[in-house]
Amino acid sequence: MNKTIKAKDLAHLLGISPSTVSMVLNNKPGISESTRKLVLDKMIELGSLSPAYGYKPQTIDFIYFVIFKKHGKVVGDTPFFSQLIEGIEQSCKSSGYNLQIAYFNEGSDLSTTLPLIHSKECKGLLLLATEMALADASVFTSLGCPTVLLDSAFNEIALDTIVINNKQAAGCATKQLIHSGHTNIGYLHSACHINNFSERKDGYHRELRRSGLHIPTEHEYKLTPTVDGAYSEMKEILSHDPVMPTAFFADNDIIALSAMRALKEKGYRIPEDISIIGIDDMPMCELMDPPLTTMHVPKHQMGVQAVKRLLEKINSNSREILTIEIRTSLVERQSIRTVKG
Repeated sequence: MNKTIKAKDLAHLLGISPSTVSMVLNNKPGISESTRKLVLDKMIELGSLSPAYGYKPQTIDFIYFVIFKKHGKVVGDTPFFSQLIEGIEQSCKSSGYNLQIAYFNEGSDLSTTLPLIHSKECKGLLLLATEMALADASVFTSLGCPTVLLDSAFNEIALDTIVINNKQAAGCATKQLIHSGHTNIGYLHSACHINNFSERKDGYHRELRRSGLHIPTEHEYKLTPTVDGAYSEMKEILSHDPVMPTAFFADNDIIALSAMRALKEKGYRIPEDISIIGIDDMPMCELMDPPLTTMHVPKHQMGVQAVKRLLEKINSNSREILTIEIRTSLVERQSIRTVKG
């Protein structure tokens, strides 16, 4: 006779909700195959279910997605990363793979994750490298698993990479301000270092040099790339009543929108007094007054391309190392004023 186990006890053992266990036991829809397998395999292990009942444990191949947070001020629960993950999830599902997601902070113990990555069911690894430094990424290079980096590149590591063309994005944004007649263009730069922002700074400076314009270091303000951080720091800057440029390029939309709020509270009109452009094209850009002109980053497509390249490596054992750059496109709204010469 099979042993019986209560749903709540089984749920406690597995770290899931009793309602999820109940849905599996009653063969209800809306439960992933991986969760269903987890519950039924545990019941077989405990002697509460016989494989003769018609359930045969199946091997389910999966792709592992590591979301790495060094300081968490860039990688977070934002539309940017939710759209990226959505692209990854949809591509994995359509290709017959389950997606496993793990969040790591700097210094996290990898011992609990490495066995899963080394398991035969794990066919590939995606690493969100936005906040990674070289040393952080290097930890994963010796795993012997097909791997693709997202959102940051390291020349010293032989890993395929999907990145934003940050220099193109910043250059195009700066050029838009120049074409609108602005010659005194300040820079709202992230106070947190990541490769993306360093490349955007290079793109901004390069476009100013190409146009023969002065790089106004006195108007380069470093702001924490969070809503509260950038807002409060911009308020502090404005409290000293500095002379403002006629326009700002911002490293991303969060910095741009937070600075806009502080500027408006100080009495500056956007764009009549100061024009602003950002990068990312987050949904809240359209909700601002005025709506923010920005560079659109195809976040969903980044996720799709990452899975596509990973599957190429899984299926062909490709030894080629590729870096794929995703171009951005200008989204014109109402935060830039045309200056008449």
